Amino acid sequence: MTFASRRLRNISIVILVALGLLIGHQVYNVALYQEQFLSGWLLIGTVLFLTFYNARKKISMLPIGTAAKWLQLHIYLGFLSVLLFFLHVSWRIPNGWLEGLLAVFFIGVSLSGVTGLYLSRRLSKLLTQRGEEVIFERIPGFIAGLRSEAEELALQCASGTSSSTISDYYAADLASFFSGPKNLMRHFLGSRRALFEMIKQTTNMDRYLNDKEREFAEKLRQLIEKKDELDYHYALQAILKGWLFIHIPLTYGMIILAVIHLVLAYAFSGGL
Repeated sequence: MTFASRRLRNISIVILVALGLLIGHQVYNVALYQEQFLSGWLLIGTVLFLTFYNARKKISMLPIGTAAKWLQLHIYLGFLSVLLFFLHVSWRIPNGWLEGLLAVFFIGVSLSGVTGLYLSRRLSKLLTQRGEEVIFERIPGFIAGLRSEAEELALQCASGTSSSTISDYYAADLASFFSGPKNLMRHFLGSRRALFEMIKQTTNMDRYLNDKEREFAEKLRQLIEKKDELDYHYALQAILKGWLFIHIPLTYGMIILAVIHLVLAYAFSGGL
């Protein structure tokens, strides 16, 4: 089965389930049952199952399906949970402070989830367009290695050519660049202006250098390009990891509020 046919099948299943929820909710309502309790339990059950996806990533050794299948299930159930939410609130704005706060958390979780889905699709493709794949946690170490190479290069040039032009340029303009990840927002926006400016500066400097210094300048340009690639990967991978620090805390906050809401709902209905 091709990717397109699998996606069509999955979307068709989601649409059928959504229609089933709409029809079932209406039938339950006509039968004069308290449909809020049914939709509420379905919603909280779905949310808890969605939350289990985070735990699934940490116990990948268990034979409970591939991570890719769990991700697809997480995405489609996430969209269905939005429908369940609107069914639960009867397509209106909640009027209580707890219900309103819970709705805000749910909307925050949903929006951050959709944003994360877009970012994961978009940025994952962009990461393959420049350089080799780099593990995020190892990037600072690679940057430190490039900094050591650049500093050593500047010192070798000064001692080998008796000229401080390149070492002075490094100290004034490049030391901060090699000190850590830089130009993160520019990389996220797809701009390479910072790299072009640095390359232009080193190229313009060639006219003041002798042949031996130009060799050092060319090596320095290569290090600048390598560092810029690492910055690019760091910026995009930081975004991919960073949005989870919004999505996951909102999710657990929402679950806590949902439990409080559940207890109060049964207490005031006489169920407790």
